[in-house]
Amino acid sequence: MKRSHTPSALVLAAALGTIAGTANAVDPMPVNQDGPVDFIPTLKVSQGYDDNVSETKDGESSNVTKVAPTFLLRAQERANRYQFRYTPTFERYSHDSDNNRVNHFATATSRLILDARNRVNLGLSARRNQQTIGESETETSTLDEGDINERLTLDGTYTFGARGAKGQIELDGGYLWNRYANNKPDTNSEEYDSPRAGATFLWRVAPRTQLLIEGRYADFDYVNGDPGNRDSKNLSALVGARWQATAKTSGSVRVGREDKDFDAAGKDDTDANRWEAQVNWRPAAHSRVRLNTGNSIKEASSDDENAIEQTTYGLSWDYDWDGQVSSNVAYRFRDKDYVGPNTDRNDELHTVSVGVSYSFRRWLDFGFETRFKDNDSNDDPQDYDQNTYFLTATLSL
Repeated sequence: MKRSHTPSALVLAAALGTIAGTANAVDPMPVNQDGPVDFIPTLKVSQGYDDNVSETKDGESSNVTKVAPTFLLRAQERANRYQFRYTPTFERYSHDSDNNRVNHFATATSRLILDARNRVNLGLSARRNQQTIGESETETSTLDEGDINERLTLDGTYTFGARGAKGQIELDGGYLWNRYANNKPDTNSEEYDSPRAGATFLWRVAPRTQLLIEGRYADFDYVNGDPGNRDSKNLSALVGARWQATAKTSGSVRVGREDKDFDAAGKDDTDANRWEAQVNWRPAAHSRVRLNTGNSIKEASSDDENAIEQTTYGLSWDYDWDGQVSSNVAYRFRDKDYVGPNTDRNDELHTVSVGVSYSFRRWLDFGFETRFKDNDSNDDPQDYDQNTYFLTATLSL
């Protein structure tokens, strides 16, 4: 039976948001301050409560302990910058040790300024994420551990044109490798390779405003399952603008169309309006507001679907109350329409998060974080709500 207390939780979150929010980050010092490469370790420890660990209709509650060290390496050579970050997250649950897990996330990035007209950004990220058992189980499967998803993502962007030039060209490319490490053959049909490319032409119409025309391509090549049944190609065409109207306001907007064409002749193609927009507003030095929204086609989550059309809206507010106390309140709405002849599923997910942080020392922050989620689905087993509460401590050198 679905919990009935979520509306009051949302009201509570909104009330808390007037006085509290997210952490004021610690100011870490490198281990080797005089070396060519800075090494900066930090540690975040969280202790709290999750009333629906598996994010399912009848999920169990549990006390949760999280330990997340971060190891950062960074270097700079003139205008060129290089960075590597690795964060393993250890999670322990009191209600069921089978859900204990360690998730990994690592990124390596570089920003290269070749000359006044040529710039290159490169990025490589690796993620190994394990779901809880309840999230992974279906009506026909009983598992010993949650699905383990492994992803490698390579991205690169080349920009031609001086920063103040009338016109600029951006070329980008990437590759996504998506695999599962366990629970096969249930997860085999979700594995794919996805090369992608894009090009953007920007035209400066004012000192702080650029119009843009953009094209994107992504190929999805599934490595298992029925050959060609889910293989597809996504093509997008967008127009829009980027601006920094004042020191207080900046943003970007893109609108257009996205088409997904399946290789299999018997599978219906799909298309959708596509948009991406983000506005950043800084009414004062100690206050920051961010609004974002988007709509795009996502990959199907099962063989019953062709694709998922996903729409998102988000609003967040960060506020520094003084030199030691800071806050954040955020709201996010996600609508997922599952497209296909064998489904009419629709999920609407509301998420409210609130946090407050107290900077006790330069190297130590204490905080409180809470999140309220309500997923309203016309597929009854997918209907759920979840509330989490955590006390946190963030430490550095």
